[in-house]
Amino acid sequence: MLRLIIYGVLVYCIYQVIKKISPSREERSDPAEKEGAALRGEDLVEDPCCHTYIPVSKACKDLIDGRTVYFCSQECLDEYRSRKH
Repeated sequence: MLRLIIYGVLVYCIYQVIKKISPSREERSDPAEKEGAALRGEDLVEDPCCHTYIPVSKACKDLIDGRTVYFCSQECLDEYRSRKH
């Protein structure tokens, strides 16, 4: 019985050492893959100028007529402003 307990403790210790030494799943993954995973759950918005869909975090935004409007680029934002006024 004592041998069984010793073997169990030994296996647990070896497991903990291996766990600390080996890189985690996040460290092994590709940075582009992480960005894609982050964007998968993100809302897309349509640029009213060129009608391109972009993630909210990548969009240029501006407050126009009391509402937030999203654009794919500063150029589209400038063009929209010039057409609007």
